[in-house]
Amino acid sequence: MNKTNGMYKSSSVEEIRKSIDSAIEKIFSYMNSDKFKEYLKCLSKFHNYSLGNTILIALQKPDATLVAGYTAWKNQFGRQVQKGEQGIRILAPTPYKRKMEVDIIDPSTGQARMNPDGTKATELKEIMVPAFKVVNVFDVSQTDGRPLPTIGVNELTGDVRQYEMFFEALKRSCPVPIAFEQIDSGAKGYYHTVEHRIALQEGMSQVQTIKTLIHEMTHQKLHSMDPKEMPQEEPRLTRNAKEVEAESVAYTVAQHFGIETSDYSFAYIAGWSAGKDTPELKASLDRIRKAADEMITTIDGHFAELQKEQAWEHLTAEDVKDIVCIESKYYPVSRLAEHTLTCEILGEPVKLTYEVSQHDDGEGFTIHSEGKDIWEIMPEPELRKLEPILSQAVTFAAWQKDLANAETVDAVRDVRYGLFETENLNLSRAQISALHEAIDQKEAAIAAVAGPFRYYSTQRPVDIGTFPKPPDNRVMEIVNFDKRIPVENEPFHAWGYVEYQKPLTEKQANEYELRPASFQIQEKKSVLQDLQEKKKAPREPKAKESKAPAKTRRPKEESR
Repeated sequence: MNKTNGMYKSSSVEEIRKSIDSAIEKIFSYMNSDKFKEYLKCLSKFHNYSLGNTILIALQKPDATLVAGYTAWKNQFGRQVQKGEQGIRILAPTPYKRKMEVDIIDPSTGQARMNPDGTKATELKEIMVPAFKVVNVFDVSQTDGRPLPTIGVNELTGDVRQYEMFFEALKRSCPVPIAFEQIDSGAKGYYHTVEHRIALQEGMSQVQTIKTLIHEMTHQKLHSMDPKEMPQEEPRLTRNAKEVEAESVAYTVAQHFGIETSDYSFAYIAGWSAGKDTPELKASLDRIRKAADEMITTIDGHFAELQKEQAWEHLTAEDVKDIVCIESKYYPVSRLAEHTLTCEILGEPVKLTYEVSQHDDGEGFTIHSEGKDIWEIMPEPELRKLEPILSQAVTFAAWQKDLANAETVDAVRDVRYGLFETENLNLSRAQISALHEAIDQKEAAIAAVAGPFRYYSTQRPVDIGTFPKPPDNRVMEIVNFDKRIPVENEPFHAWGYVEYQKPLTEKQANEYELRPASFQIQEKKSVLQDLQEKKKAPREPKAKESKAPAKTRRPKEESR
């Protein structure tokens, strides 16, 4: 066997499980408590892992902070495991389905049904069988590549505002009231099991207050149930055991959030664990792990909520991202334009209503959002910064609509000429570039099937009901000959022809006995030739209502 980071490289699930049991005994056997604290530090980083895998990571790489498999590092994080690195061996679930004979249960009685001969009635049923396999994971320190985003909340520092936010997150996570008082016994805090409340000694430092509150919250979470009401299988813990669990969870949670933990002492661990067998110690460790995981997850959630609430209170124009105008309405009589836009504010999808009103002495605007109203929250200087950005989004959407409605190459080119000729486009460089790219793509798509496409009527004159009228394919021209004549350069005679914007399907042509022309109807002009011809002829200006006003709008004071 080869040693890997202080642990024998086990190849079987059974060997791995034996090493976990052995590690549990060692965690509690060290009189100096270093092993126990080392495990809790690992637990603070991998609180959502199983007890066994947390212990395995602590044994093999106690300084690990973030682990993933080889493929996950490569595909999900853009990082590569360094050459020669040894994997951290953990257990991964691999359940499988298996058909087995099982008892048929009577739903009315909950008992197994019996056959006439007195044997139990059974049926063949597919069940899921739990199983595990040994897999390798690697810590982030064993990889190179793309930088990782910050994970979780920031560490608690001495900043008062952050302390108050973290304390509020704890309060929201706690199901019972919390209050400060003078505790004459000298205790830093306590959980009152009768009145179901937590008391904290007033006047303590911020860090000590946080650590004490976490400790008492753990008592409330794990030890608040009346022993008489506890299930029979639930262990009855001594006062010392309860303190070990509460202090262990508090240490783990504090470690997770970067709170100072050097004063924590577990010197009494060896004495408390003496005489207990491995299953009992494992059950205690698992209670600690589950409580720490639930508390960290809940506190993380509330802290993130508070951070978002604070960010909303200091909202800026830069916080409004991915702005798209989805609808515009114009009311000429009232001289009002109303635009609906979607955007993302602090990671949340938000719908905005942006109104521009024309006055005799200028323009005014309002910006409102569903739920939390941006008009009430955002400072006026930031609203003034945001308004031109919304105006650009409206103008961009209007050009996009013009392009979407363009069904021919000429119509698409008209949109391009409009961009060239319009002064003060009220668009960013990125938006102008995006429009030209979209125009190129649409022109190429239409040109690939550029009409007109001519179809000859070989059996009858062209009249109502003698040719198809697809809703998505415009008829461009209808021509009837005086009589059925031979078609030049074609091996057939015809009564006339119909020209379409796009080709017909084979079925559409056959149903009406139409024959397609075998030559190109019209020579295409280059974009440059067409542009030169267009510029020679004067163009009528676009209607003013088709775009948002190009000038940068400024709100009238009374519009606020």
